[in-house]
Amino acid sequence: MGWFLHWLAVHTGTVNESGPFYGFWSGFGSDLGELALIGAIVTGYRHVNCHVKGCPRIGHHPVEGTPYRVCRRHHPAMSDKFPTVEDIHAAHRAAKKGPAMPDYVTAPGGPE
Repeated sequence: MGWFLHWLAVHTGTVNESGPFYGFWSGFGSDLGELALIGAIVTGYRHVNCHVKGCPRIGHHPVEGTPYRVCRRHHPAMSDKFPTVEDIHAAHRAAKKGPAMPDYVTAPGGPE
Protein backbone atom coordinates (compact mmCIF):
# COMPACT_ATOMS: atom_id res chain seq x y z
CA MET A 1 0.00 0.00 0.00
CA GLY A 2 2.92 2.33 0.69
CA TRP A 3 4.12 2.12 -2.91
CA PHE A 4 0.70 3.27 -4.14
CA LEU A 5 0.61 6.25 -1.77
CA HIS A 6 4.12 7.24 -2.86
CA TRP A 7 3.12 6.92 -6.55
CA LEU A 8 -0.01 8.99 -5.90
CA ALA A 9 1.98 11.68 -4.06
CA VAL A 10 4.55 11.94 -6.83
CA HIS A 11 2.02 12.05 -9.67
CA THR A 12 -0.31 14.55 -8.01
CA GLY A 13 2.64 16.76 -7.04
CA THR A 14 2.01 16.72 -3.29
CA VAL A 15 5.55 15.63 -2.45
CA ASN A 16 7.30 18.68 -0.98
CA GLU A 17 9.22 19.81 -4.07
CA SER A 18 10.37 23.39 -3.39
CA GLY A 19 7.61 24.31 -1.04
CA PRO A 20 4.20 23.21 0.11
CA PHE A 21 1.83 22.45 -2.77
CA TYR A 22 4.19 23.85 -5.44
CA GLY A 23 4.30 20.45 -7.10
CA PHE A 24 0.51 20.18 -7.02
CA TRP A 25 -0.18 23.51 -8.75
CA SER A 26 2.54 23.05 -11.32
CA GLY A 27 1.54 19.44 -12.01
CA PHE A 28 -1.80 17.85 -11.30
CA GLY A 29 -3.52 21.04 -10.09
CA SER A 30 -2.94 22.82 -13.37
CA ASP A 31 -5.29 20.31 -15.00
CA LEU A 32 -8.21 21.69 -12.97
CA GLY A 33 -8.40 24.73 -15.28
CA GLU A 34 -8.49 22.48 -18.34
CA LEU A 35 -11.23 20.41 -16.73
CA ALA A 36 -13.23 23.59 -16.11
CA LEU A 37 -12.89 24.61 -19.78
CA ILE A 38 -14.06 21.20 -20.97
CA GLY A 39 -17.00 21.44 -18.56
CA ALA A 40 -17.92 24.88 -19.92
CA ILE A 41 -17.84 23.62 -23.51
CA VAL A 42 -20.05 20.63 -22.66
CA THR A 43 -22.49 22.86 -20.76
CA GLY A 44 -22.63 25.36 -23.64
CA TYR A 45 -23.32 22.59 -26.14
CA ARG A 46 -26.06 21.09 -23.98
CA HIS A 47 -27.64 24.53 -23.71
CA VAL A 48 -27.96 25.04 -27.46
CA ASN A 49 -28.61 21.53 -28.77
CA CYS A 50 -32.02 20.30 -29.93
CA HIS A 51 -34.43 19.64 -27.06
CA VAL A 52 -35.53 16.29 -28.51
CA LYS A 53 -33.98 13.57 -26.35
CA GLY A 54 -30.94 12.03 -28.02
CA CYS A 55 -30.70 14.52 -30.90
CA PRO A 56 -27.14 15.91 -31.22
CA ARG A 57 -28.04 18.75 -33.64
CA ILE A 58 -28.03 22.44 -32.74
CA GLY A 59 -31.54 23.78 -32.07
CA HIS A 60 -31.89 26.95 -34.16
CA HIS A 61 -35.69 27.04 -34.42
CA PRO A 62 -38.02 27.94 -31.54
CA VAL A 63 -41.30 26.04 -31.37
CA GLU A 64 -44.08 28.59 -31.15
CA GLY A 65 -45.96 28.58 -27.83
CA THR A 66 -43.32 26.50 -26.02
CA PRO A 67 -39.92 27.16 -24.45
CA TYR A 68 -38.30 24.54 -26.73
CA ARG A 69 -35.73 25.08 -29.47
CA VAL A 70 -35.37 22.29 -31.98
CA CYS A 71 -33.37 21.48 -35.08
CA ARG A 72 -34.69 21.58 -38.64
CA ARG A 73 -35.47 17.86 -38.59
CA HIS A 74 -37.73 18.03 -35.52
CA HIS A 75 -39.47 21.36 -36.12
CA PRO A 76 -43.15 20.81 -36.94
CA ALA A 77 -43.29 23.54 -39.62
CA MET A 78 -40.13 22.56 -41.52
CA SER A 79 -39.76 19.94 -44.18
CA ASP A 80 -36.85 17.55 -44.67
CA LYS A 81 -35.66 19.34 -47.81
CA PHE A 82 -33.82 22.64 -47.79
CA PRO A 83 -35.53 25.74 -49.23
CA THR A 84 -34.52 26.85 -52.70
CA VAL A 85 -33.50 30.38 -53.61
CA GLU A 86 -36.95 30.91 -55.11
CA ASP A 87 -38.61 29.85 -51.83
CA ILE A 88 -36.47 32.31 -49.87
CA HIS A 89 -37.21 35.17 -52.29
CA ALA A 90 -40.95 34.42 -52.22
CA ALA A 91 -40.97 34.43 -48.41
CA HIS A 92 -39.06 37.72 -48.39
CA ARG A 93 -41.50 39.36 -50.81
CA ALA A 94 -44.45 38.14 -48.73
CA ALA A 95 -42.89 39.51 -45.54
CA LYS A 96 -42.16 42.89 -47.15
CA LYS A 97 -45.68 43.15 -48.51
CA GLY A 98 -47.18 42.37 -45.09
CA PRO A 99 -50.73 43.20 -44.06
CA ALA A 100 -52.29 46.37 -45.47
CA MET A 101 -52.00 49.27 -43.03
CA PRO A 102 -54.68 51.98 -42.78
CA ASP A 103 -53.72 55.38 -44.25
CA TYR A 104 -53.89 57.17 -40.90
CA VAL A 105 -51.13 54.93 -39.48
CA THR A 106 -48.64 55.89 -42.18
CA ALA A 107 -49.73 59.55 -42.53
CA PRO A 108 -47.45 62.05 -40.75
CA GLY A 109 -50.27 63.70 -38.76
CA GLY A 110 -52.11 60.55 -37.74
CA PRO A 111 -55.91 60.28 -37.49
CA GLU A 112 -57.90 63.50 -37.26
